[in-house]
Amino acid sequence: MTEATNTTVQRADDPRLRISVIVPVHDRSQDLKTCLSAILRQTRGWDDVEVLICDDGSSDDLLQTISGVMATGDGPVRYLRQAHQGAGMARNLGIALAKGEILAFTDSDCEPAEDWLTELVRPFDDPSVGLVGGPIDYRGGKYISGRCMNFLMSSTLGAAGARNPRAVVHMQYYPRGGNLAVRTNLARQVGGFPATAHGEDLEFGWKVLGLGVRVAFVPTARVVHHEKRTVFQAFWEAAHKGAARVRLAKRHGMHEVVHALPAILWFYAIVAGILWAARVELAMLASLPGCLYLLALVMLAFQGAICLKSPAAGLLVPVYGLAMHLGYGAGYLVEWFKAFCRTGAEPVVPTHRGVGGKQRPDPGEGCCSARRWR
Repeated sequence: MTEATNTTVQRADDPRLRISVIVPVHDRSQDLKTCLSAILRQTRGWDDVEVLICDDGSSDDLLQTISGVMATGDGPVRYLRQAHQGAGMARNLGIALAKGEILAFTDSDCEPAEDWLTELVRPFDDPSVGLVGGPIDYRGGKYISGRCMNFLMSSTLGAAGARNPRAVVHMQYYPRGGNLAVRTNLARQVGGFPATAHGEDLEFGWKVLGLGVRVAFVPTARVVHHEKRTVFQAFWEAAHKGAARVRLAKRHGMHEVVHALPAILWFYAIVAGILWAARVELAMLASLPGCLYLLALVMLAFQGAICLKSPAAGLLVPVYGLAMHLGYGAGYLVEWFKAFCRTGAEPVVPTHRGVGGKQRPDPGEGCCSARRWR
């Protein structure tokens, strides 16, 4: 992991810090301004809290952005920088240099509620809890496309309740990097986040829970995700997630039946097309599963319009839902095909260079010194 030189001057009377808030960021200076401003508005006191902005090799002048926010706010903010290596490695930079006993993570395009930190760390009063997550709220996002996608990720029909363990049907819950907290010693024990570009938070959560601790979901620890994607971008993002699920399945057995359903959609489309072309009398039989899927999209449309309180969302939710399902299924199938072509070998993923890894900065690509505002 890239190292940073810490030149922070601590106050002589600093108590032992309890919480370190870690925000990985690559460019997105305007998003970071919104995120950091929200963090500094937290109702919890700052006596035992620090904020670490982990710059993943941005081309934007994030120092100027942070300085502008600090001119109107108060809080112990530290700025760290590394060469561009991805969000997981940026989080690891924060894990390595954090001083708190608990690490709270959010992303630069997220906006935590004012009581987010208070609610997120509350479950740690139970010593058996090692990992905590909260909802990524889909109602307050700036962009309707992002609101639709985040709604789908929390719904049963959209993504099997991937981010919402309260859904009627949901897959195994692992907190996402946009709203996650963990005990520092556990994060370091598992080596931090893997270097993969997708699914790194799922793998991190799996490893932490493998230490025998419990995960808690706090419905009141809300963050809003200001995501903005076109339908085409949503398709490719889902394809990456489908491929990541295959890698997780082969590496750790992290797989449930529900993860294969988008791939089955592709198989159905192919088989139904063949049946329609071969024998007209089979058309009705081939159409039945498709009609059921269309009904599910219609139900998503009504749910989206009601939950998001927007008729436009009722039109966009099924479109984004179809794109995400097809994208996920395509990525899932392609990655399994690649694995098969490698004669059963594990799909190639970047080497895990977590906390405590031996990687060093490239010559001339060293990190900026840490900087602190108070």
